[in-house]
Amino acid sequence: MAANGVQSLFQTLDLTRFRQAMAKLHEVVGCGKGRIEITRRGCDDVCVLISKAELESLEQALEILTECEHYKAMCDNLTQLVAACATSDEQGDSKTSGPVVS
Repeated sequence: MAANGVQSLFQTLDLTRFRQAMAKLHEVVGCGKGRIEITRRGCDDVCVLISKAELESLEQALEILTECEHYKAMCDNLTQLVAACATSDEQGDSKTSGPVVS
C-alpha cells in the first residue's frame, strides 16, 4: 500500500507471491492499471508484467521516435563517432605493434 492508503500502480513481487496472486494481477494489469515487477530470491533478473495495450503503446512511441529527424541525426553522429574511434584504435595499434627492441 502507498502512504495515502491507495495501492501503488507499480509493484514489486517475488515469484512465489506472484504465482499466488496471478489471476488477480492479470485482471488488474489487463485493465491497464499499472505494472508489476517480478523478482526471484537469489537472482538479479527482474521481469515486468504490463498490459498488451501498454506494450503496444510503448512500441508505437518507439516507432514514432525512430522516424524523427533528431533521432536519425543522433544515430548518424554516433555512427561517425564509432567510425572515428575505430580508425583511431587501428592507427594506435599499428604504431605499437612493431617489433620490440630490448
